[in-house]
Amino acid sequence: MTRRKADAERTREAILDAAETTFLAQGVSRTTLAHIAQAAGVTRGAIYWHFEDKAALFDALLERVRIPLDEIVDDAVQQLGTAPVDCLRDIAQRSLAGICHDQPLQRAATIVLHRCEKLEDDHPRISMITRLSEHAEARVEQLFEQVQQLGRLRADLSPASARRQFHGFLIGVCFDWLQDPHQYSLDDDRNSIVETLIRGLLVENTP
Repeated sequence: MTRRKADAERTREAILDAAETTFLAQGVSRTTLAHIAQAAGVTRGAIYWHFEDKAALFDALLERVRIPLDEIVDDAVQQLGTAPVDCLRDIAQRSLAGICHDQPLQRAATIVLHRCEKLEDDHPRISMITRLSEHAEARVEQLFEQVQQLGRLRADLSPASARRQFHGFLIGVCFDWLQDPHQYSLDDDRNSIVETLIRGLLVENTP
């Protein structure tokens, strides 16, 4: 990497750091590029050199710390593919562990879930940090199809609806905890939370 490229990369990271700090402090909709430029100690022109607009900057911030859900899902399937319930349990455990222990991810999730008071109509690319990719959605739904074939999925659920409820439950847990991470230890409660989720979607094993 040339010195010029290295300097440009440092500037880009400084802008992203400043955006994260400013979004956390005053929310996404109330933050302008001028605020971010001032916090980063750069000009607005420098921001536009790296990012098309605020939405592009926001997306880049999320991409920097996005939960590697594809990797989590694929790794669970590779290791536990013959046990779909265990796969789903592992995916849920590792997703919550990421929110607990990865501080940059935790800050970004806080911005998305609690600092996006009003997303501007002209910034349609702003997306949820925890949104499943098409790949992850398909793999999780396949796991629920396997659970159904084993006779373990609740009769009133389809694999698609089970996948949506699985995802929605985890988002809800994160939303609640991130309002005040000091209210309780999500890490300590992680096992019981995941068991509540899994058991709510399944029928009990029959002897």
